[in-house]
Amino acid sequence: MKNLLFIFTISLLFIGCSIKKEIISPLIEVKKDKKIEDVNLEVIKEKKVVQREIKDEFTTIENMDIDLNVKKIAIIFPSNKIGRYANSTINTVNAFLIHNNEAFQLETFDTYTENYRSIITQLGLLKQKGFTKVIAMFTKDGFDILNNLDGIENIDFYFPLINKEEVLRYENNFIFGGISYKEQLNLLKHLSNHKNTMFYIKSYLGDKLRKNYQQTFANPGVIKEIERANNRYKYIMNDGRIKGSTVILNTPIVKSSIILSQLTAFDVYPYRVLSTQLNYDPLLIKLTQARDRDNLFVVSSISEIDNFIEEYTKLLGSNVTYEWVDYSTLLGVNYFINENNSELIKTKIIENQVDYEQKLYKGTIYGFEEVFSN
Repeated sequence: MKNLLFIFTISLLFIGCSIKKEIISPLIEVKKDKKIEDVNLEVIKEKKVVQREIKDEFTTIENMDIDLNVKKIAIIFPSNKIGRYANSTINTVNAFLIHNNEAFQLETFDTYTENYRSIITQLGLLKQKGFTKVIAMFTKDGFDILNNLDGIENIDFYFPLINKEEVLRYENNFIFGGISYKEQLNLLKHLSNHKNTMFYIKSYLGDKLRKNYQQTFANPGVIKEIERANNRYKYIMNDGRIKGSTVILNTPIVKSSIILSQLTAFDVYPYRVLSTQLNYDPLLIKLTQARDRDNLFVVSSISEIDNFIEEYTKLLGSNVTYEWVDYSTLLGVNYFINENNSELIKTKIIENQVDYEQKLYKGTIYGFEEVFSN
């Protein structure tokens, strides 16, 4: 049974729009005295045997009467909107369930988009198959649709991308795993000298961070939009207001690394450089020089977890150490299985929201060094 579940689990790693099974035939020893036609015939026969055996195994798994103790988890997501998160989310859930060492059933439901019809269609299939624990990889648009539906009171939904502070109302069976950029910015503002400059990229997240920043910092100061391409950094850095100010980076890692290097290149020395979760990633260290990161402080909501789970998730293709969406997903599936009683993952869910700990890191020559946590 364990082997069957492992085969079933690994096959899920290749989920796109549906589960695809790839069967690799075993190596066949070819004897020199055999004709090539005979060898090809043996290969074909061997492939058919292997395909039939594996097909029978999957049929047994899919059609067997599911034991009441089997953990059933569904993942529903709009691939056209959060495509880059889909695979790592599936890998994270797989890794945890395998580590949990209990029989489980995991299935994905792709809505492609976040429109009403596609969501209720996949939700109907999900309900027919009896899933009551669902990781919903929706943005606020998809959440608003679910929040106005009837007939889902008996399904627990976990939203890794949404924080409770972003919604006006919610159902009791809705649990939120999104980090709070407001809390992160609130921690960072205490490091400011009250002369501020913020860089951001215009996008859904960029606009959200800009608004949160303006609401959190008493003196927002200079706000500079960074284009996705063709930025005139010499012109940007010649703004005298940046010198000696606290620079806040609400930009992705690559853009942040360019800004840091340009500050150094044009001898613009800020008081401090601050960043939210966006730049808590070792890639930033690789893309910048040590002097670029002088006085760089980054806040993160990711806490330490069991080493074995950390390594196992990496093995299966996700990164719960630095990718907050993967970490949030891990917290969600852990809660579905263990509620708040896990000894391996200390972060709890309180009043339908993950209770994140905010940690402050300073950039060093080798990476990030923790300097404060609350």
